[in-house]
Amino acid sequence: MHCAQCGTLNGPTLALCSSCGIGIRREPTVWRGSGPRPSLLGTLDHPRETREGLRELYAAAVGTKNSDHYLAKFALFDHERRTSAGWHWPAFFVTFAWLVHRKMWGKAALYFLLPYVVFVPVVLLGPTMPLAVAIGCFAYLLGIFILPPLLADATYYRHCERVIEHARAVNRSQEGQLVLVAREGGTSGIVPFIVGLVAIAMLAGTVSAVALPAYQDYTARMKAKQVAIAGDPQSAGRVSTAD
Repeated sequence: MHCAQCGTLNGPTLALCSSCGIGIRREPTVWRGSGPRPSLLGTLDHPRETREGLRELYAAAVGTKNSDHYLAKFALFDHERRTSAGWHWPAFFVTFAWLVHRKMWGKAALYFLLPYVVFVPVVLLGPTMPLAVAIGCFAYLLGIFILPPLLADATYYRHCERVIEHARAVNRSQEGQLVLVAREGGTSGIVPFIVGLVAIAMLAGTVSAVALPAYQDYTARMKAKQVAIAGDPQSAGRVSTAD
């Protein structure tokens, strides 16, 4: 990295110029390549920026809800320079709601739509479904319940990293970055609304399952009664039996 003051080429880890002693300002690095994703600790863009400063950005990205859990995980990932599998109960029991709650919109949409993409062809194929497709569906069912809680912390860590990287790319000051990260990160308040919609849908389904057979039975009885009133008891019996 060249010093902006004297032009001396310095090593990548030096915070101060080896020639003039002026602080070296590094451009924020946004990972766009392949291979292992580097930790944000390796791309700090200001010599005064410390682990505590990065922790503040992580805290702004996570928000106040369950922050101790996530910040501890993020610190571990940064220390080890890699993510690892774990287990996250909210991502197991309410995966879609958890993704929405943590503002991972793209992954939430994928999780919501993928079952339709997988199972609509299965329903259409029916008994003619090839064995390979059946095995794939079983693997999907297994994966959709096991993988989200296993990879939840690592997935959310990468999401928060992207939020922080974007803030650092458009704003140089720590204060400005914190504002941007808090705005793009944190949690969403629409989960209760989604839960309400799901509850209404489940209630409507339950009512339909009970009411539809009762209505069909009622219409059958009315048909039989109308035929009986018309003076044809045998036809009434046949209608009642058929329905």
